[in-house]
Amino acid sequence: MVHAKRITFVHPHGENWIAGTKDIVSIANVMPPHGLLMLAAVAERAGFPATILDFFAHPLPEDQAVQAVLATQPDAIGFSATTAGFMGGYRLAVRLKLARPEIPILFGGPHPTSLWSRLLREFPALDIIVVGEGEETLLELLRADLVPSPDIAGLAYRGPEGELLFTGPRRAISDLDQLPYPAYEKLTAFPAAYPLPIFNYPRSPATTFITSRGCPYSCSYCDRSVFGSSFRAHSAEYLVDHLAFLKSRYGIRHVNIYDDNFTLKKPRVEEFVEKLSSRDLGITFNCIGRPNHLDGDLIRTLKLGGCWMINLGVESGDQDVISKHRTSSDLEEVAQTVHQVREAGIRVKGLFMMGIPGETEDSIAHTIAYAVRHPFSDVNLTKFTPFPGSPIYRTILEHGEFDEDWEKMNCANFVFIPRGFTKERLEALYLRFYRTFYKRPSGLLNFVSMIWKSPESWRRFIGNAGAFIDVARQMKRRSAGEAGGPRGQGAPSEN
Repeated sequence: MVHAKRITFVHPHGENWIAGTKDIVSIANVMPPHGLLMLAAVAERAGFPATILDFFAHPLPEDQAVQAVLATQPDAIGFSATTAGFMGGYRLAVRLKLARPEIPILFGGPHPTSLWSRLLREFPALDIIVVGEGEETLLELLRADLVPSPDIAGLAYRGPEGELLFTGPRRAISDLDQLPYPAYEKLTAFPAAYPLPIFNYPRSPATTFITSRGCPYSCSYCDRSVFGSSFRAHSAEYLVDHLAFLKSRYGIRHVNIYDDNFTLKKPRVEEFVEKLSSRDLGITFNCIGRPNHLDGDLIRTLKLGGCWMINLGVESGDQDVISKHRTSSDLEEVAQTVHQVREAGIRVKGLFMMGIPGETEDSIAHTIAYAVRHPFSDVNLTKFTPFPGSPIYRTILEHGEFDEDWEKMNCANFVFIPRGFTKERLEALYLRFYRTFYKRPSGLLNFVSMIWKSPESWRRFIGNAGAFIDVARQMKRRSAGEAGGPRGQGAPSEN
């Protein structure tokens, strides 16, 4: 009998987590590793045993993590890596390679896809990189007994003489309905160990949910290296059946639709909402929307279908900054959409960004004024990060100072400083944004209203109040120039 290759997938913690400490990221938001869930489901359906070890949701000291991986008796070990998580994953890969050098180490995800040649040159414990969407590539590799070859598209690896080989891009999966449901059963304590962001859901159990892949837009700061520009979506029937499965198997009552462009095609959204309503599953949802895709009719349809909150990518309150970096975005249109969403009885969260090339003191002042002028229920301000794979990454040094410490590149650190700013000044303006928004009566009221709109979030917030207070103090120190980045680790030596 031929032995079916066994693969163990690893979701590394990364981001400089220190054993025995509380990580605010893990407290506030832990997403299931959807890419790995789908890879595991595809592998298992084809007869290849798969295990997932999620060290982000369930952190272990490195020694214990190594033993946990080896205990699964893998024939191959696959890591999914963001930019911030890559070094944590690689450190674990080095330990695994030393312990079992014959086991191939695979990496995939946005960071390896964007930098495959650099990673193969500089990180010798890596054997194979899966470039782009991985489901079909992984299956062909498993069927080839884990021996890469030019016949398998979507692979990067070293040849016999150490030369770097890339087998060419793999065509994106056009029919997403051919894919199985993600292998949620491979996760320990799903969904309890994977809470949605605090104050971003009305009830639990809840989880993230993906309905489409790809984005046709070309915003300068966005990495589309894995799913590309071709928009593809599951059918409404597949999605509602999937939600029914989540409800019956795991009791899911709310989902956060994590698509880049959920509202891109209005007829698709309308059909999804119609089928969801007809099944009467009692599941509510959040989604991300672009203002140019949302009109009054669609917003009302979303409300009738159970939409609880819409996240709107605003990025900046300065039209000049927006026009340089974001495709098809008009701030007047955004404002109109915000008002329409609130009038429909849906919460609206504004997603903003600070520190992008071209940013000025005036543009930041415009952003703060914009956030408080319009009736956002909530806001999120990320610190601009030039990710590998984004258009702006190639020219970022022309616009300011860039500290390419991958472990700090998680949108929570100012790794890029635009000309005319210091890090301390950006930190001070970052703090001013939040203080200005939440110290207003309406900002405080929205915050307090979560006591009855999202009671579990309040319980989580109070239960981890010490960790949140520590973060607030750290932000204040940074704005005063007393501290650097979190946990203060310098750039990885391999870079």
